[in-house]
Amino acid sequence: MAAELLWIEGLRGALRGPVLAPDDWGYDRARATFNAMIDRRPAAIAWCAGIDDVVAAVDFAGRAGLPLAIRGGGHSVAGHAVCEGGLMIDLRLMHQVRVDPESRRLWVGGGATWRDVDTPCAVHRLAIPGGTVDTTGVAGLTLGGGIGYLIGLHGLTLDNLASAEVALADGSVVTASESAHGDLFWALRGGGGNFGVVTEFEFVLHPLPAVWGGWISFAQPHLGDAVRLFRDVMESAPDELTLMVSLADGEADVLVCFAGAAAAGEESVGPLREQLPVLRDQLGLTSYLQIQAMLSEVPPVFGSRNYWKSHFVRALPDDLIDEIVEHYLAHPQDGEDEILIEPMHGAASRLPADATAFSRRDPCFNVSGLAIWEDATQDGEHIDWARRTAAVVASHSASAGGYLNYGAPDEPIERVRAAYGDSTFERLRHIKQRYDPNNMFRFNHNIPPAEV
Repeated sequence: MAAELLWIEGLRGALRGPVLAPDDWGYDRARATFNAMIDRRPAAIAWCAGIDDVVAAVDFAGRAGLPLAIRGGGHSVAGHAVCEGGLMIDLRLMHQVRVDPESRRLWVGGGATWRDVDTPCAVHRLAIPGGTVDTTGVAGLTLGGGIGYLIGLHGLTLDNLASAEVALADGSVVTASESAHGDLFWALRGGGGNFGVVTEFEFVLHPLPAVWGGWISFAQPHLGDAVRLFRDVMESAPDELTLMVSLADGEADVLVCFAGAAAAGEESVGPLREQLPVLRDQLGLTSYLQIQAMLSEVPPVFGSRNYWKSHFVRALPDDLIDEIVEHYLAHPQDGEDEILIEPMHGAASRLPADATAFSRRDPCFNVSGLAIWEDATQDGEHIDWARRTAAVVASHSASAGGYLNYGAPDEPIERVRAAYGDSTFERLRHIKQRYDPNNMFRFNHNIPPAEV
């Protein structure tokens, strides 16, 4: 214990930001993340106040041989933000956002959430594709993909990344872009937190059009038909329209974002209003900020227990939809379990598969079983439900892997490899060998360094 206290005091002397030890006030709150199933206790939590603090903390962990975890928004279902008995680098003090409306560029600190980002962009009538919940961290979403409501117009979040400032395992800091450290820049766009600590992101911004949308709900007898309607509308959807469908609370909620004129939005989703009895219709002229916030106060929320599994499927045939609905209705009744279906379409599906490390570029759907509950004694029941649901979808899977941003804590390396495909995974391993040969950054869906 004395030795541990000694190195913690040494770390405090090296950083401008605070360092929390297990006995310090605020430690338990600081180590808590989105998923209440994750109950790890780092030896210390370093709240970094800037890039120099991050470099010092990485160097300290390396010299001390400590496990190292990085927290941005803390929204990882897998709990990658916190490690047991090591050093947790917390970036939440680094949540700065700077918008240049003239160049349409955005700079975002590694600890920011989409709630930090969306409003200052909207002030200038600009936007970037974010996620679907504005409490999600910018870093984790970007490095792993970024499926959101503007995916049809502007692609994944990572498709809008212009550069990234990265603190590397060897203590150096580089700015990766298409023109500098191009291999690292390619890897960061989909390869997760495997290569260093991204302390600042530079994004390309886009003009923010009028937005028409919200959600429309259908009662339990119509779950399957609602998913079929979602599928059919998405088959001919223009880039301006993105729909997602959630089976939750015994209903089917179709989430709608049309980035364009209200009349065109209403026309594009007409079948949703005309072909089935509607339980609730909350569609209308809105704003991108409202669209981004509409799921923020409903499950999944911080503090719930979560176990998610997903698969990309190329199509949603009727038999698969029927199986999805059947498995949803069999979910445990004491939780908030959900099945979420998101499209890959438009701009996101038009890039070559090897343009970024995120290689799932064909038009498809991400089907996810999201087990969400409160009572720890029910862990086994809910985890089993998510696994059974994923097993049903797996028979239609475009690969044996899923969307790693939704990956469970126990995803095996075989599923990580499958999510990328063999050639992309091997390319990532060689880049990992160059930038992190000792696998310091391993609290993630890990890509081990290539053997030399």
